[in-house]
Amino acid sequence: MVRPTARSAVRYGQKLRRNIVLAVLVLLALLLVARLVFLHCIDRPFLLEQGNNRAMRIRTEVALRGMILDREGEPLAISSPVSTVVADPKVLWATLEGDFNREKEACLSNSRHSDFCTWINDKEIHEDIILMRYEKIRLEPLAAALEMPVGDMMRLLQERAEKRSYYLKRQLSPAQMETVMALKIHGIFREDSYQRFYPAGELTGQIIGFTDIDEQGQEGIERQYNDWLSGQQGKVKVLQDRDRHAIEIVEETTPVAPGQNLQLSIDKRLQFIVRKTLSETMNQFQAKSVSAVMVDVASGEILAMVSLPDGNPNISVERVAEFMKNKVITDVFEPGSTIKPISVAAALNAGVITTQTSFKTSSPYRIGKHTVRDTHNYPQLDTVGIIRKSSNVGMAMISQKTPREQYYQFMKQMGFGQLSGMQFPGEQRGILHRPEKQDDFTYATTFFGYGISTTALQIAHAYATIANGGVKMPLTLIKRQHSVEGEQIVSQQIANDVLFMMHEAVNAGGTGRRANTGSYTVAGKTGTAHKITDGRYDRSRYRGLFAGVAPAQNPKISLIVVVEEPTSGAYYGGLVAAPAFAKIVEWSLPILGVLPDKISRTDDIKLDIQPQFFAREEKNNENHP
Repeated sequence: MVRPTARSAVRYGQKLRRNIVLAVLVLLALLLVARLVFLHCIDRPFLLEQGNNRAMRIRTEVALRGMILDREGEPLAISSPVSTVVADPKVLWATLEGDFNREKEACLSNSRHSDFCTWINDKEIHEDIILMRYEKIRLEPLAAALEMPVGDMMRLLQERAEKRSYYLKRQLSPAQMETVMALKIHGIFREDSYQRFYPAGELTGQIIGFTDIDEQGQEGIERQYNDWLSGQQGKVKVLQDRDRHAIEIVEETTPVAPGQNLQLSIDKRLQFIVRKTLSETMNQFQAKSVSAVMVDVASGEILAMVSLPDGNPNISVERVAEFMKNKVITDVFEPGSTIKPISVAAALNAGVITTQTSFKTSSPYRIGKHTVRDTHNYPQLDTVGIIRKSSNVGMAMISQKTPREQYYQFMKQMGFGQLSGMQFPGEQRGILHRPEKQDDFTYATTFFGYGISTTALQIAHAYATIANGGVKMPLTLIKRQHSVEGEQIVSQQIANDVLFMMHEAVNAGGTGRRANTGSYTVAGKTGTAHKITDGRYDRSRYRGLFAGVAPAQNPKISLIVVVEEPTSGAYYGGLVAAPAFAKIVEWSLPILGVLPDKISRTDDIKLDIQPQFFAREEKNNENHP
């Protein structure tokens, strides 16, 4: 017997291992082939169904839009969660047709008995008609849940039969959405989003503006600060089933970032006071429209801004769009006598008059071929008297002393003919003519409010500058977090002089007596202007204004009230606008923490700082005409 050598034993072991490995590989290959045959031939329908039922999609995550708040933190615009019913018409119609065919087979095999089977067995009814009836019956619960006529809904879906996504109805409440999803209709899905809501309604509607259905700002603050409020939508890669339910979040490709909140300078309480007062004024004088704006003298913050009629942004935009226009900044007009204190400030700044300069102001006064008249004849008035009595003749005489270029530059510095810098949508710059484009008469009329067009906001801003010691603060609708630097337009002394004149205009003998309040001293100026029709001044259509500041001794606010086309008989600014000014001041200053400064309730009150107003007066007025 031959015994195996050590070498042969090694060879035998190697061969055995190779055979075992080869056998394992062959077995694995056979198993793989068998699995492929099973999947392709035997389990193919199951796999196709699973493939159809699962899909990788990029889902958009809607960012929560930032809130808009008033200066005290009261919400003025918020976003609430809502849902959208999304249809996949292609899947929906295919599903209904498949269900129809199964129902038909059941009827034909006599395994089911129903009204539907009666239709199927009726040879006189075409199958397409039966299918349409079937689809209508199946979709009626959905139409009812969406509060849509079923015929209209079917038509919308049929017109988009090849589409894979169609917003059937948007902005449903969670309860409505639960009703829809409980129907479990293949091809009907949900998408979650947000709906904008405005708690203050029409109170701040013209300031806030509104968004479209996709929460993109269309007007007002919503439009101006759209990027700030919108945030960033997120993108998420998800595995979804056939009903678009997320099975697994695979990857967050873009993180969602909510929008930032925005706090306005507007005080909701003051806004309410102004709106209520304007509403009463509008009704009392049967005016076409009324508007007002209140500015914080020291900061330039706009505390209230109202224009009536107005609209509620929670209502359909199409129905309120005509009332969402904020006339305070969008409408330009000839300001009438409210411009007179500013014109006097320009003349004082040019050094051509003083507060005691006297003028022979007998009416009428001729400039070339034109005549300037006052409502009453005043033989002689000084500068203070011209403002107190609102003399057009006196203002025309002051214009003839004031260099045109200096006047133009001064008015420009005060903000006339310029945008405010707030960048509020729709703001107008008004019209301030270049000196070379005016003749003597046109230039003179500018001094008493004709031949110049302004917005109500520009007048309020100019008055705030006078009240702030001649320092012009930039206007803002956003609450200031830090103090800002203003621009000195006129000296403190000139500002005080003009402020005193405006105070005289509301005392006994002045045109603005009805602007006085029981608790606070005020300073201001009335204005009455003819409106223009077909390029001509209309003697039957007026605009009444009152602009002023309060308290007069240490001004906190600047305020203008504009009454358009009062038809009750009264139309002078001192009659229709001044009382509204007084009421707003009386109710607003306590909210701002301003203590009453009026000791007496008489109208004829002199300011404690009156003597310093005349510190610049010359001993001899050589410029007297």
